[in-house]
Amino acid sequence: MLAAHRCVLLWLALALSCWASATPAQTIRVVPAFALYSGEPGALTPTQFPSVAALIDAYDFDPLQGRRNLGYTRQEHWGLIDLTRLPAAWRPASQALWLEYGYPAADEVDVYGGSASGWQLLGKAGDIRPWNARQRYGPNFYFSIPESSTHLLVRVRTQGSTQFPLALYSASGLQRHLFNQAMIDGLLFGALGIMVLYNLFIYLMMRDRVYLYYVLLISAVTLTQFTLSGYGTMYLWRSDPVWMSVHILPISVGLCLMFVALFTRRILGIPGFSPLFNRLLLLEFILSGALLAAGLVTAGQWLMQATALWPIVVVLTSLLAGLWAAFRQQPAAGLFLGGWGGGLLGAAVFAAQQHGWLPLNPVTANSLKAGVLLTALLLSFSLASHIRKLREERASFEREARENYALALVDGLTGVPNRRAFDERLGNEINRCRRDKRSIALLMVDIDYFKNFNDAYGHQQGDDTLVRTALIMRKCLRRPSDALFRYGGEEFSIVLPDTDLEGAQHTARRVMAAIERLAVPHQASPFKQVTVSIGGTVARNASIEMEDFIQLADQALYQAKHRGRNSLVMVEERENPVVNIGDYFKNTPKDTL
Repeated sequence: MLAAHRCVLLWLALALSCWASATPAQTIRVVPAFALYSGEPGALTPTQFPSVAALIDAYDFDPLQGRRNLGYTRQEHWGLIDLTRLPAAWRPASQALWLEYGYPAADEVDVYGGSASGWQLLGKAGDIRPWNARQRYGPNFYFSIPESSTHLLVRVRTQGSTQFPLALYSASGLQRHLFNQAMIDGLLFGALGIMVLYNLFIYLMMRDRVYLYYVLLISAVTLTQFTLSGYGTMYLWRSDPVWMSVHILPISVGLCLMFVALFTRRILGIPGFSPLFNRLLLLEFILSGALLAAGLVTAGQWLMQATALWPIVVVLTSLLAGLWAAFRQQPAAGLFLGGWGGGLLGAAVFAAQQHGWLPLNPVTANSLKAGVLLTALLLSFSLASHIRKLREERASFEREARENYALALVDGLTGVPNRRAFDERLGNEINRCRRDKRSIALLMVDIDYFKNFNDAYGHQQGDDTLVRTALIMRKCLRRPSDALFRYGGEEFSIVLPDTDLEGAQHTARRVMAAIERLAVPHQASPFKQVTVSIGGTVARNASIEMEDFIQLADQALYQAKHRGRNSLVMVEERENPVVNIGDYFKNTPKDTL
C-alpha cells in the first residue's frame, strides 16, 4: 500500500510541476471584461441589427465587474466583450484570435462577432449539440475570432449553472494551453486510476467489501469529474451527447454518493457503535439511489440543483460520523476525517460557486477537483490503516491460535506435554530416526498402586504426587531431545531419540531411583512408599510403526507389573510377541489396575 501511495504522490508532484510550467502561458492569455444582459429566450437576435452600436443602444448591458457565475436561472444570458479595449501589444497581428468558454457542462453556447458590417454568427457549441459543431478539438468550447471583429457577443443558456469563464488566446497560446491542460488533467485522472486499480487488486486478494466500495466510489467520482471537465463528451459519448449530457451528472453523482454511504459505514464500523448514524447513512444510500433513478428517467433544473446540493448533505453526515468515530477511538477515523473534510470543503465551495454565491475564479472552479483528489488520497491512507488493523488482528489471532494450540498440548495438572503432544512428537522422532538410521527408545512409566493411594490419601494428595513425580522425572532427562509426557491417568511416557537399549535402561533406572529417593509415603503399597513400574522398548533404525512401537512398550510395562511392580522390563523390537492392549486389560485383575 505504501508503494501505491508513493506512486500517487509522485504523480501529483508531476501534475504540480506541469501546472507550474504552465504559468508563463498567462502572457498569451487574457480574461476579458464584459457586460451582461439577461432576458427571456429569443428576446435578442444579434443578426437583426445593422451595426454594433445599434444593438448596444437597444439593450441594457450592465458591467459584470468580476461576477462570472449567475447560478441556476431560466433566462438566457448575453455577455458583451469589447475587443477594442484589449491591450494593443497583446494581440498578435499575425495570429488568429481564439475565445475559450471554459465550462463544458453548459447546454448551449453561441458566439457572435460584431464589426463595421454588423453582427455575424461565429459558432455554436454546447454539451447537447453535436460534437462536429465544435471548431477546435478539446474539452471546452473554442471559437475562432475574425481579425475584423471589434466586439463579441456570447449567449449562454443551460439547465445547469450559468457561468461565463471566458478567456482569449492567440493561436500559439491556445495550443500551449491545450497541451498543459491535457497533461495536468491526464496526471490527475491517472492518480485516481492508480488508486482504483490498486485497491481493486487488494479487494480481489482480500475480499473485504470496504475495498470494493472504495473502488466503486472513486470510479464514480472519476466519472463525475470526467463529465464536469468535458472529457466525457470528448471521449465517451461524442456520437450521442444529448441524452448523456442531460442525464449523466445526476446518475454519476447519485452513484458516487451511494458508495460514500456504504464506504463510510464499512470503514468506520458504524453499525457496531452508532445505530443513529447507521440509519442515517442507509437512508442517504436510498435517497442517493433515488437521485440516480431520477437521472435515468427525467431532467430539469430542479434535478441539477439537487445534484449540486445533495453531496454536501451526504459528505457532512459522513464527516459527523467520522467525528463520532474519532471520539469513540475507532481506527482510521483521523485520516477519514481529513479526507472527508477536504472533500466537504471542495464540494461546498464548488456548490456555492455553481449557485452564484461565490465568484468564479481558478480556486472556486477547481475546488471540487482538489477536494476529490485530497479525499481519494487520504481515504486511501485510511484504507492502509485498515490493512494494518487487519494485519494486527490476524497476527493476534495467529498468536492466540498458537497459544491455544500450545495449551492443547500441555497437561493442565502436571505442566508436561499431554497425550496429543506425545503422539505428534513420537511420530516425528520415529520418522527422523528412520531417515537418519538411528535407534529410538520409548519408556512407559506407571505409578504403582495409584488407585489405592487415592483411596487412602484423597485425590488432592494424589494430584500433588502426580505433580512431584512429573517434576522428578523431568529432571532425570539430561538431553534436550529427551521428552516426558503424561500419557493418561497415573501413566507417563518418555521418548528418547538416538538411544540404544543400554542408554534406555540407564535412564529408566535413574528415574526409578529418583522417585524412590523422593520417599512419598504409601501405606497401601507393599513397598510403603510411592514407586513406579517401567516398561521400555528400543527400535533399531526406527524401523517400526508408531502403533506397534507403543504396543511393545505397553507389553513391557505389563510384564513389569506382572513381576510384582517396582521393576523395569526392556524389550527390543519384535524380540517378544506383541501383546494386544485389549488382552492386557482383559487378563489383568481389576484390583491391580
